[in-house]
Amino acid sequence: MRYLQLQIRFPPEARHPMHQFLVEQDSIQRAYLRHWNFSNPEYVTTLLHVVGDIENGREAYLSAIDAAESIQEYDVTPVDSRSFYIYIRESAQGFASRLRALLADTELLIVPPIEYGTDGEMLFEVAGEQDALQGLVANLPDHLSVSVNRLGEYDAYRESHVTALTDRQEEVLEIAHENGYYDIPRQTSVREIADEAGCSKSTAANHLRKAEARLVALYEERSVTN
Repeated sequence: MRYLQLQIRFPPEARHPMHQFLVEQDSIQRAYLRHWNFSNPEYVTTLLHVVGDIENGREAYLSAIDAAESIQEYDVTPVDSRSFYIYIRESAQGFASRLRALLADTELLIVPPIEYGTDGEMLFEVAGEQDALQGLVANLPDHLSVSVNRLGEYDAYRESHVTALTDRQEEVLEIAHENGYYDIPRQTSVREIADEAGCSKSTAANHLRKAEARLVALYEERSVTN
């Protein structure tokens, strides 16, 4: 059995309101869709693990949930200062219907969690036969930005790479590490990192922030599951 890791970047008009919320703010860093149920044609139920600066971001996240017209009800379960679970029941329209088509109307196996990020991307792994995997990628809508990050023989015991850094984030993070950005006292500045990476100071700072957020999310993920 083969698997691939897909990264799909949705344009703003195609994102779920809660995914757009991740893009527009800084406190909540990742949301992991852990379980879903499409058995009722009227609505879908999902369980998400939300990770970030919960003290500053939780109320804004819940206010966005309240404002999402498709969400009928939800229930929050705190985990710790960095994350919480949220159970959601949502009408099976719009984005939820597209998610149903992607996850349920297929012979392939979607391997949870599905990760939603702050760049408008969704990352997940799919397992099945090679031809079916190729067909999935080929039949995705043209307006989506799609990349295959990994492809190989499926192994349930290997380390998940859903939270892996992008190539550019990894490059900037490596420059920062090699030049002592994380030393005490700090040996370099974001400006110097940007100059070596060939980008603006704000771009370098953005790459570092998002790389750090992903690594923290991975740590939180391990803490919860271990």
